[in-house]
Amino acid sequence: MSSQRILHMGALLLFVLSIGYGIYYEIFLRPEQQQSLIYNLDMALNMATKGDLSTASAFAGQFGNVNQSMSVQSRIPQHLALAGAMLLAPLLLEPKLPVNERIKLILSLLMVFGGILLAAGELIQTLELAELGWYISLAGYAWLGLGLLGYLVFGLIFAEVHAGQKAKRG
Repeated sequence: MSSQRILHMGALLLFVLSIGYGIYYEIFLRPEQQQSLIYNLDMALNMATKGDLSTASAFAGQFGNVNQSMSVQSRIPQHLALAGAMLLAPLLLEPKLPVNERIKLILSLLMVFGGILLAAGELIQTLELAELGWYISLAGYAWLGLGLLGYLVFGLIFAEVHAGQKAKRG
């Protein structure tokens, strides 16, 4: 499979995953989480007015946990779509770069798996493994960045060589 095809299919995969997870989140997760937020806030306020501050604190803490989970889960479709869009940028340069196909293949796979890692890290953060999820998301960002940086470096080298050849001819 060519690197250009991997970039096309990877971008399509990430866009489809973004839409799919967005629909799943909006239909199944968000309504349940909003009800949990309202319940925990209501119970925290009721317990505080009754003077049971330890129980009120527990409900307030649970409110914060659910709110944090909602925040992370709502970012997952955005991260998938962003990663898919980032895969489209090298497609403009890719056919023109006189670089070994193996290097292009490595860079394109690095970017596709980086986008998947990014979303997986966010999802793992919601499973009360916040630190591990954060590291996995960071690795996803790094892989995406390395892939883009690789294409940028090869694009700049190609532009410089191409400009030097034009100057010699002209």
